[in-house]
Amino acid sequence: MDRGNLKFNFNHHLTAKACSHLSIVALITSGIVLSTLTYADDESDVMAIVYEYGNLENDLEAQANLMRSDRIHIANGMRQTNEAKNRATQVATRKAEEAVNGGKTEFVTTIESPIVSIHGDVAIASFTQWWNIYPHEGAPTTSTPAWVSLVLINDGNNWLVKHTHQSPLRGN
Repeated sequence: MDRGNLKFNFNHHLTAKACSHLSIVALITSGIVLSTLTYADDESDVMAIVYEYGNLENDLEAQANLMRSDRIHIANGMRQTNEAKNRATQVATRKAEEAVNGGKTEFVTTIESPIVSIHGDVAIASFTQWWNIYPHEGAPTTSTPAWVSLVLINDGNNWLVKHTHQSPLRGN
């Protein structure tokens, strides 16, 4: 083999090897960039569910559509593991309260300082929430602020709430 051919083959091998390394680096970099974009999309999707959860306080049936059928709800010292029964109880209680008040009660929900973290197909949201409550025939009230944590599962198409925990916000 003459030296010219050897030099060409050696340089060609180095160039091919360098291109291969550059391709791997480019693939890894694009994977990181795309996963960051996916995470950003997921985070904004979960954040939208958090705000929708609050905004649908006036329509408990619609709010329930944000929940998985196996959702667990912890609030007011009670743990409800039967989502269908929880939904029926919440709707019935709301209707009974509105009957006593002579009409529809309006809830204006405030959500402050939401934090979302994504772990694959699981998201955890934490925020402070309170309600300004305007009964049809009664004085308006403001609820005690509560800490709320939501655990959401992505089923491939949607983020749905799997677990809700609410506890009163108290000082030290």
